[in-house]
Amino acid sequence: MDEEMILGQVKLILLKERREYLIGKVTQLDEEPSLLIENCYEIKEEDVIIPFPPFTEQRDLFLTSESIFTILDPSPKLAEIYEKA
Repeated sequence: MDEEMILGQVKLILLKERREYLIGKVTQLDEEPSLLIENCYEIKEEDVIIPFPPFTEQRDLFLTSESIFTILDPSPKLAEIYEKA
């Protein structure tokens, strides 16, 4: 995971043991769970995002550092799609 502090930035999150690619406003926390993702969506295709997790209206979730493979900047196109969602 990035060593620099991430605070309320739109990021792409790849998980270690799951196939979901997530996008949301990420805040790094000082202790476990180590990441808060606000307004979280799953990326299905380059230009398709769906609410995540399914079957709930809740869009904010916490992840532990052991479940995160990496955190990346989304493409400009994907960031624009996210901002419109």
